[in-house]
Amino acid sequence: MPRKKGSLNKLTTQVKEKLAFVIDGVVDSIDLTKLNVDQKIKLLQVGIQYVVPRLKHKTNDDMWEDQPLFIETEIIKRDNEGEWTSEKHMKTYDNLPK
Repeated sequence: MPRKKGSLNKLTTQVKEKLAFVIDGVVDSIDLTKLNVDQKIKLLQVGIQYVVPRLKHKTNDDMWEDQPLFIETEIIKRDNEGEWTSEKHMKTYDNLPK
């Protein structure tokens, strides 16, 4: 009969407890005064992975809005005969004055 979903695996729990006991013993037995600088740095690099939580990549995609690639302007004016005319102009954001 299989385990219930979400129940702990006895074997995994026992292995983790024994491994934690062995690791504690090894760490306690390390004489830091006998390590050179390179060995101390390596010990920090390995150990810090288990102490400091890893940063996850986070984006603010929900805060970003799509921006238009072009700006369209329409100029409406009267010509010499009094008629209304319109001129459309397209500019890209690259061509805008800064």
